[in-house]
Amino acid sequence: MALILSASVGAGASNQADDVEALQKALQHAAVLTLDHRLDPGPADGRAGDATHGAIARFQRRLGHSQPDSRVDPGGNTLQRLNALLGIGDINIAFPFTSTPSHAYVGPGSTMRAFGSSRSGGTRAHAGVDFYFPEHTDIRAIADGTVTRGPYDFYLGTRALEIDHGAFVARYGEIAPDQSPPVQEGHRVSKGQVVGRVGILKDSKGSLVTQGRLPSNMLHFEMYDKTQSGKLTRASGTSARHTNGSPFYRRRDLIDPSGFMMRAPLPA
Repeated sequence: MALILSASVGAGASNQADDVEALQKALQHAAVLTLDHRLDPGPADGRAGDATHGAIARFQRRLGHSQPDSRVDPGGNTLQRLNALLGIGDINIAFPFTSTPSHAYVGPGSTMRAFGSSRSGGTRAHAGVDFYFPEHTDIRAIADGTVTRGPYDFYLGTRALEIDHGAFVARYGEIAPDQSPPVQEGHRVSKGQVVGRVGILKDSKGSLVTQGRLPSNMLHFEMYDKTQSGKLTRASGTSARHTNGSPFYRRRDLIDPSGFMMRAPLPA
């Protein structure tokens, strides 16, 4: 259910007790969905103290706000993005593979595979998470949806698909080229349905691209909360930004998929 505020909550706001408590409960849920305990304001007691202000600010930083105001206004961007996140949490999401990847994509050891990791010498941030699997491993839809774009050329000889899953759009990237792709633009897909296969990166000479000692065969996976529309890849001036200020070169409704993927069960 969407969070509705009768008045603003946070720094300099009226902070009506019912509104504050409702926002605190929403932030608690956001902390669970994202696996980011810093978003938890503590007890939902209806009092907008430092813990609540801090949780709002940390949520705003996740959205790329360089100067968070620790305030949630009815009809404002922070409330819109929070409600979008909660709506995604209502979707029954499955993992895009029937087994776990060979290397970590969050936490210790995730390195280049993690959301927000440094790219191009720190001039951009990684816009998704990378799941390492053998080449041509089946990739499955994480929820019911409709293919809205693709397969199209993506990166170093691989392709990408964009699927609208209702509350969010997912980009399934670095998939293998296929003369007869399992799904195409306009197709309806069901959760667990094969939508592509793991690709492998090759340079202009046809040589395999590696990351360290690892071959670069993966699913590159991105999520967007649909608070914006249009092309997913963007120029720096219209891009979402990491908490450190680096551009993702992606649409501003980009979200970190890590928490959803970590919580998603393997498909049957």
